Amino acid sequence: MISIIICSKNTLLDEALENNIQATIGTDYEIIHIDNSQRTYNIFQAYNLGITRAKGDNLCFMHEDIIFHSNDWGKIVEFYLAQPLVGALGVAGGYAVTEDLDWRFHNLNDMFLCQDYTSVEAEPQRYCMYRPTSEPHAPLRPVVLLDGVWMCMRRELFNTIRFDENNFHDFHLYDSDICMQINQTGLGIFVTHDILLEHLSEGSFSQSFVDSYNVFVEKWHKHLPLFCGRYIEPKELEQSLRQGHQLLEKRLKEDQHAAELRKLLQMKQQGLPCRDFTQEELAFLDESAYRFRRFCIKDKRIPTDKVREVVKSYCALPYARRKTALKLKYFWYRLVKGTFSH
Repeated sequence: MISIIICSKNTLLDEALENNIQATIGTDYEIIHIDNSQRTYNIFQAYNLGITRAKGDNLCFMHEDIIFHSNDWGKIVEFYLAQPLVGALGVAGGYAVTEDLDWRFHNLNDMFLCQDYTSVEAEPQRYCMYRPTSEPHAPLRPVVLLDGVWMCMRRELFNTIRFDENNFHDFHLYDSDICMQINQTGLGIFVTHDILLEHLSEGSFSQSFVDSYNVFVEKWHKHLPLFCGRYIEPKELEQSLRQGHQLLEKRLKEDQHAAELRKLLQMKQQGLPCRDFTQEELAFLDESAYRFRRFCIKDKRIPTDKVREVVKSYCALPYARRKTALKLKYFWYRLVKGTFSH
């Protein structure tokens, strides 16, 4: 049996998530719902609590904003975790871990999942901006670390490892730290292309993430850098880290802006007294809304009538500054080129 452990910000799990798991898992399972609506636990504490409640031989740690697109994914998990050298299984991971930068910000990784983009609006719009192009049923890919969006491990491993709630006190790096513990056992960590899921949010990064990475590096510095899965030329690593630092700096600023604006938008929706948007904030809101529609216009999977509606919704936004530009883009890609469905 698979024990699915979910640390949730809600008192009850979304019924759609439960139904999706039931329809796709294809094997015996239980859901261990850790109610963290009151922020009682950090993620390390929540997962350790979930392990004590779990009855299955295999454990699946996952976010609550996931949709499974593969049927019988539970059988695949059971098959791979039955292999003696497999210590952990995921759908995204990194080939390299260094003291300089978290693996999520360089391109030395293997990602096999659908990743959504969510705009910053009073009613956020969601678009699946990334879909893997790899053929299904590809071999397991060895990596150093996994992304905690979804990762599976044998229950017996937790006789010797544990989510480190002593050194970490937030919601970051739990995935990297537990993978480093598994690395020390001599077992392998793998990304599978046999299971496709969709992550409905991009997550967020803040100074607390940077602080947690510093804790991670201090704990594991004797074992870093660590590589697995492919050979990486020194020049490739240097370039990847340089670009990754730029990406991290940009992401930290954008996520801070987004968090502040979501709070302000919520206050305005509720009619609460609050300040007006600055010109910089209006430009940021406009860029987020425009980016979403630009994705939709160019995506051949989305029918033209639906794209027309999202273009209209952009034009109705009080901070929309590029209405003409968006209409022209719609006219060119959807009407002139004539290669899209109607």
